[in-house]
Amino acid sequence: MKISEAQEEQIKERVMQHAFQLEGLADDLIDHIYCYLYEHGTEKRDFSCQLDEAIHLLAPDGLETIEDETFYLLNFKKMILMKRFIYGIGLIGAMLFSSGVIFKIFHWPGANVMLGSGVIVGLLMYLPLWAIDRNKYKMVQKPLEKWKLNLGVASGVLVGLGTMMKALHLMGAGVTLMLGALIFIAGFLPVYFVSSYRKAIEA
Repeated sequence: MKISEAQEEQIKERVMQHAFQLEGLADDLIDHIYCYLYEHGTEKRDFSCQLDEAIHLLAPDGLETIEDETFYLLNFKKMILMKRFIYGIGLIGAMLFSSGVIFKIFHWPGANVMLGSGVIVGLLMYLPLWAIDRNKYKMVQKPLEKWKLNLGVASGVLVGLGTMMKALHLMGAGVTLMLGALIFIAGFLPVYFVSSYRKAIEA
């Protein structure tokens, strides 16, 4: 099937509707769809229907999934290394905190240091890195979901730190707790329920 200039523009228009971030991906998709229609298309059928079929064959779940899969393949090794580092940090934090609890129960020295270190590692290192990882590698894509994740992590970190500071009678504990609670109540909860509502009506 010969592809006219108008039909070629139609292909480009359909592909460019998606704001692809990976450089060159849109051109590759346009070429792929063009070649498919050139080989398998027919002038006896409506071109728009054939274009829809070609796109569906290429990406049954939408062209956005092509970018996600490509991004995943290009960054697979980095993602694995990052995850090992993040979960290693999480393991260290959990082990420190758990050991601190045991030391506290038996009144052994160093309990507070272990508890504090575990909380700091978990709240100031593991949680932020976990959130960055999910944002960076597009595990969370919708803006509302990103807000929910970031606000949840921020409020969790502040409330956790405030609680620890309160237990250790450190200055600023009340302010930290109040700020964390404010972010949770005025930020995270509204975003969470709006997100849940949208998911419910889309289901």
